[in-house]
Amino acid sequence: MYQNEIFSNVITDSKKCGYDDLTVEIKGMEAAIEKFFSKIFNTMSSVSERDYNVTSL
Repeated sequence: MYQNEIFSNVITDSKKCGYDDLTVEIKGMEAAIEKFFSKIFNTMSSVSERDYNVTSL
């Protein structure tokens, strides 16, 4: 009985640790994608402003 509780606790801790690692990795990927899109959209707006003499909002 005691060994089953220990095993259950180890599995629960392992799942929690894996979940925490996954959330950190996803947040990092989210930040990288956000930077990528902001650079692309800023570049596109700069080109439009220059080529078509349009001001961005």
